[in-house]
Amino acid sequence: MIDLHALTFTFPNQPAALFEAFDWRVERGEFWSVIGASGCGKSTLLHLIVGVRAASAGTITVNGESVPRKKNRGKTGLVLQEYGLLPWATVRENVELGLRIRGFYGQNDRRRQTADGRPHPERSLERSVAESKDTAVGGRQSAVEFWLERFGVASLANKYPAQISGGQRQRVAIARTLVLEPDVLLMDEPFSALDAPTREDLEQLTLDLQNETGTTTVFVTHNIEEAVFLGRKILVLGAPPHHSPPRVVENAGAGRAAYRDEAAFAEQTRRLREILKGE
Repeated sequence: MIDLHALTFTFPNQPAALFEAFDWRVERGEFWSVIGASGCGKSTLLHLIVGVRAASAGTITVNGESVPRKKNRGKTGLVLQEYGLLPWATVRENVELGLRIRGFYGQNDRRRQTADGRPHPERSLERSVAESKDTAVGGRQSAVEFWLERFGVASLANKYPAQISGGQRQRVAIARTLVLEPDVLLMDEPFSALDAPTREDLEQLTLDLQNETGTTTVFVTHNIEEAVFLGRKILVLGAPPHHSPPRVVENAGAGRAAYRDEAAFAEQTRRLREILKGE
């Protein structure tokens, strides 16, 4: 669950707030799309939820945990448009990256922490990475191997980002996030630079994964059709800071492969386009 209460955010040296006394609630397991014009605060909203930006006022809680100021919560995954892959690391090494960082800070297993939450001093990066690779998923596969296979990039495991396509790079970026088993997944226009067939393929894969895992998902997009296809609820952001009360479009048909071919889909996209024009 994501709960924003009386959220206010203003960029430094800017006279006007981007969000002002904004309330919004996402229930556990829901899939939301967020749409709005450029500059309305879509990406900033995700950055506030994940903790890389700090609210000027108000509170943010995720699954009952208060989001600290400018500190990633750890169980919230963020997928970006730019992939964020290390160019000098292979596909497998990029997917392992989060586990390596988590292992370095002794966060692989809370039971191996001291009573006050600090990592045991004897835990090393090498030991943590070894434990990460030994994590069983699907019986015999490690978490990394499982997600490489699930995203169809196992055959590319030893290639570098420059040697694979944009769609493949985005698959790797999502796998790198999901290997950490987030309970909340935030996606910031992850497919906007991809061709239409690749984009639709990854949209369907995203829905399939959300149905399998039940992960609470918030998907930011500027594409109306994408917002309608994915989000069972759609948050429409207008001109800032006037986002309260939030404009929410119920979209019960989302999440089905056949939805794009139905009259209800065309009607919902028409309706959303009219709302955005009005905003």
